[in-house]
Amino acid sequence: MYDVNAMFMGLMALFQAHTLAFLLVGFFLGFFVGAIPGFNDANIMAILLPFTLLMEPVVAIVCMAAIYAGAQAAGSIPAILMNIPGTPGNAATTLEGYPMSKSGRSGYALGLSLGASSIGALLGAALTLILAPVLGMFALRFGPAEMFMVAVLGLTVVSTLSADSMSKGLLVVGFGILISLIGADSMAAFPRGTYGIPFLYDGMPLIPVLLGLFGFSELLLLLGKKTISSEKGADAQGWGEILSGFKNGIKQKVNLARSSILGFFVGVIPGAGATIGSFLAYGQARQWSKTPEKFGTGHSEGLVATDSANNATATGAMVPMLTLGLPGSASTLVMLAALVLHGVRPGPQFFSTFQVEAYTILFSLFLASLLIGVLGVILSRAAQRVVFIPTALLVPIVSVLVFTGAYAWRFQAFDILLMIIFGLIGVLLRTYRYPVPALMLAIILGPMLESNYLRATRIGGLESLIASPISMVLLAMIIVSLLAPGIVSLSRRMRKTA
Repeated sequence: MYDVNAMFMGLMALFQAHTLAFLLVGFFLGFFVGAIPGFNDANIMAILLPFTLLMEPVVAIVCMAAIYAGAQAAGSIPAILMNIPGTPGNAATTLEGYPMSKSGRSGYALGLSLGASSIGALLGAALTLILAPVLGMFALRFGPAEMFMVAVLGLTVVSTLSADSMSKGLLVVGFGILISLIGADSMAAFPRGTYGIPFLYDGMPLIPVLLGLFGFSELLLLLGKKTISSEKGADAQGWGEILSGFKNGIKQKVNLARSSILGFFVGVIPGAGATIGSFLAYGQARQWSKTPEKFGTGHSEGLVATDSANNATATGAMVPMLTLGLPGSASTLVMLAALVLHGVRPGPQFFSTFQVEAYTILFSLFLASLLIGVLGVILSRAAQRVVFIPTALLVPIVSVLVFTGAYAWRFQAFDILLMIIFGLIGVLLRTYRYPVPALMLAIILGPMLESNYLRATRIGGLESLIASPISMVLLAMIIVSLLAPGIVSLSRRMRKTA
């Protein structure tokens, strides 16, 4: 199963001068694109796809993998500095990263994020190298019932852990699911809630919604402030703060290992995605923490959990793409297309038929993980100054990026209007302390929830939802996540009374 000779040849292919050059170029492109709100790695990879036909197969896919890794890590930068996730998987980063920036600890937060991202990607790459040849078949066991339970678990965790009260979280989740049902029915293709607007037939577009809830709403709330950070920030802008955060991030060994492993296995599930992985990691970090009351105020444990899981999920998503030919995201779909165009066809026989190419791809993930820690720290040094720029300059500049990002998703002016509407919804939610991330995750998971529920119940009825051992384990986790906040609160009150 593991061919040492093929591994050595894969390393040799990776450390060719031109391969390393394209890996660096890809990482810089991915990092730059990931840090721009509204743009993502899938966009730039799709644009570059025709040009990869001029490259060797190994070089092309290494470049794509580097873009993927760089964008996942850089997406945390706008999430921390401006409360605007660079990718949907970075939505959970805003829960702890942005409060740190507002309190003048932007450099420390960036260091924490990059340290966690680097280790998470490194552990994910190691698990991918070790387990990829055998995990592909396990991923096939996740049918409609199991995917439905995964979606319910993700929504349960975020509704109970990101709000002042569980009722607020559940209410927002219900509202998000209703929004996600807008568009053509997943079974009969009958339009629902579109009011005759053709741009909504394919469902609610995620990028305008994401930019509205997190980006445009934050710009509106910044209008009355001088800068994002309330502190002067002379110390926060130094190398010392970034390196201190980086060291503290990699010191949280148990949190890093737990979150990275969780994120990796979520990534292995086809279609689950980094958003679910990062929110699940955030939830378990709060449940295991000795100071859960600090979560939501800029706590390092939460930020380390979300960003390590996010990057581990990204590497885990390579497993079903390589071993089954099942892309779990738009990015892995483009990577799959690049492989097929070069005659390298992923599938169950991938690690026996294309051994050298397989190990070259996996080793490139290791190298990209190290680049996150080295180049990411250097590039973030300049980026952190954003929080100290006067809002009179910052808001107009970021507004241009946000509006451009909303339009560039489908090149439809309607998406700009949609972004503005969700920006106003985001302002209302924040004003009355409702969890914005819960709404975003519900909109993302709503179609997955509906389609898998309908498939599962049509195949085997309601009882099929909990018929398999995997579904029963997921159901137990859902019950625990619902009961955990109440149990923790009760135990706290009992300790105080004692």
